[in-house]
Amino acid sequence: MYDYENYYMQYCEAEANKMYPEVYYRIIPYVKRKCEIVDNEYNQMMNPFPKKETINRMVEEIHAEYNNDHRTEENSTENYKMARIDGYIGRDLITVILLGELLSRRRRRFGTRRFPRFGGFGRSPFFY
Repeated sequence: MYDYENYYMQYCEAEANKMYPEVYYRIIPYVKRKCEIVDNEYNQMMNPFPKKETINRMVEEIHAEYNNDHRTEENSTENYKMARIDGYIGRDLITVILLGELLSRRRRRFGTRRFPRFGGFGRSPFFY
């Protein structure tokens, strides 16, 4: 009758999103913007999934854009927190976020129903 399982998963995802560190929320707009520009069905370098060199180039571009936008911050404590992004840890974090975004764009969103709607496991009964 009601889709409590879907509501529960949405609640869990919302609670988990509150636990992400602040740096995630500063990097994710750059990652999403890069994915919007590069990840489309007509780009042959991105289909079916990009190679490691392509991912590394995207990470370097995101890292450069982020550094250009946040170099002028005057708050020294904020600069200290964000200094971790300048090294390999920052590139690794950007890589993880980028791969997650690319995978979520390619994931098919099916319902969370456990029981089939038709006669079989998600297929129409006409194909049996």
